[in-house]
Amino acid sequence: MNTFGTIKTKIERATVILYGKPEFKSFMKQFKSMVLENKDVAELYYIYDDLSSKKGLDKSIADDYINESVEYSQVLIENNQNSLGRVSNWIDSIVMEHKNVYSDIDTTIYNHSIRNLEVVLESKKNIKNTLISEEVKKESTNFNLPLSSMVRAANDSINKNIEHIDESDRKELTSILSINIEDVKTEIESLKENILNNLKTNLNESTDKALTLTIENTINSVTNVNIDHYNLYKLRKLNQGL
Repeated sequence: MNTFGTIKTKIERATVILYGKPEFKSFMKQFKSMVLENKDVAELYYIYDDLSSKKGLDKSIADDYINESVEYSQVLIENNQNSLGRVSNWIDSIVMEHKNVYSDIDTTIYNHSIRNLEVVLESKKNIKNTLISEEVKKESTNFNLPLSSMVRAANDSINKNIEHIDESDRKELTSILSINIEDVKTEIESLKENILNNLKTNLNESTDKALTLTIENTINSVTNVNIDHYNLYKLRKLNQGL
């Protein structure tokens, strides 16, 4: 059976590979049933997300935080072998091989032998360094960028091939896909209103014909956007780019 880090990596990879294909709906139904609706497996999924996130955690509590998370994860894994086995077999039928992006967490949770102590301590150090790191906040640089650069950057963001998104964006997309469609609709409408207001303000201020056309096309695309999970992801990125 795969380690849970390998399972989670493959789930995230499958989300990207299958999005927009006929198999996607069935995949998400299975993911919801086998992972999200299983309390213990869902908690394990959350712990792996948590331990791989930059939290700005205080160094004085980081070690205890890791140890408590690891011990609880070990209990969850021990008590859910059958469920995890089914999830492992299911995701193996979709994604065969893929690099485990949670290998440090796996090493810390699955290695119990003193002979592996050095490797475990190195992995714990890597996890700790991630937890105590501050997430880099992208400050607005609108006052420094020409308007054309801002719009171009925003459009590049939403047109980026999903196959090539980084791990952080991949995790965000996976999270978005678990949102029910009514909440997706509500957030999309809110984002549309904010984005359109910004674009229309920029349109009124623009004297460049090429830029004006770009903004008008973007306004048209946003106005007529379909309500689905991937468009929510794209609108979030577009909103950040503006």
